Amino acid sequence: NEGLGKRLAHGYPFLEAEVAYCARHEYCESAVDFVARRCRLAFLDTDAAGRALPRIIEILASEHKWDKARRKLEQQKGIEFLETFKSSKNAQFRDGKHNGEFLFNTFPFHTSD
Repeated sequence: NEGLGKRLAHGYPFLEAEVAYCARHEYCESAVDFVARRCRLAFLDTDAAGRALPRIIEILASEHKWDKARRKLEQQKGIEFLETFKSSKNAQFRDGKHNGEFLFNTFPFHTSD
């Protein structure tokens, strides 16, 4: 028991222990790697991923012995990555959450007969 039993984000099943596991056994080397590829929280809820980012970084820093500069860089890269989900003109997300709409007019093969 390492005290990593808490959820990373309210309403999602991802645990702190998963961050440590991915760092130890799956070569997870960055916070972006974890939120985008390991648990995919970035794709489910960017706001929740942003709130979880500091704890994810804290756990990865402990596992990989990151210094303060690396922690700061991970935070910056994480925020920049999550912002890309909110900046697209054709984004199907509002406030970091998928709105369930499909934008047919964004595809060139669609005709509006």
